[in-house]
Amino acid sequence: MRIPPVNSLGLRETVNLGISDDEKVWHFRSAWNVAALNCLDPQYQPILDAYSSYIKDFARPLKRINDRIDADYRTEYRGRREAIMARESQMTMVYNYFALPPARADFCRTALGISQQYLATQDVDPIGFALANFATFEGPFERFFVAYEQYERESAAWDARYGERYGASQPGYVAVMNARSSRLPQPGSDPAELSATPLQETRVVDPETGARIPVVPVDETRASLPIVQPIPNDAGEDDTPQE
Repeated sequence: MRIPPVNSLGLRETVNLGISDDEKVWHFRSAWNVAALNCLDPQYQPILDAYSSYIKDFARPLKRINDRIDADYRTEYRGRREAIMARESQMTMVYNYFALPPARADFCRTALGISQQYLATQDVDPIGFALANFATFEGPFERFFVAYEQYERESAAWDARYGERYGASQPGYVAVMNARSSRLPQPGSDPAELSATPLQETRVVDPETGARIPVVPVDETRASLPIVQPIPNDAGEDDTPQE
């Protein structure tokens, strides 16, 4: 998997970087939508309840934001169809990003916390609530990226020191090398391409943007990161196995 890099300003280069406040609100809504469709265990019911309330109670201000974003695309692109296709493509990447399977458990827990906060708050400002919690929705993915980068460093260090003698680190090394030799999916790609386990993916069309929202069942009990092979227990001080 290709992890979005951190730029010279220390910012992760994802679909959420450098966007307007209107887009932040819409991406927040999109993340919540993904959670409502994918976090289906009984304890996550508040996610669906809160999201349904949010888009129903604040349909008008959300529509105004959506209309402004559409207008921005029409200004940037020459034809109406070209603008529609460009936004649909962008929103598909946004939905795919938030459906990243390895971050699912953390994402659902985060969405649950946001939803419980929403349901417990009276007189919600829909725009302010979205902007205040936008970074919170990004948290699960940043935590996964950092953990995966740490794994890659540890795996590379292990392979450099012990790989020739004991074999490359498993199982992550094989998965990473195979991905590099064939294709390089990254967050924003089809979520079904980002898991070693075959996924039964379906799609729901967002009526506002035309983007297809992924619904990808993920077993939250399974580990999200590969494990770096440990040094053999019988290795001596010079890393040579003892007889």
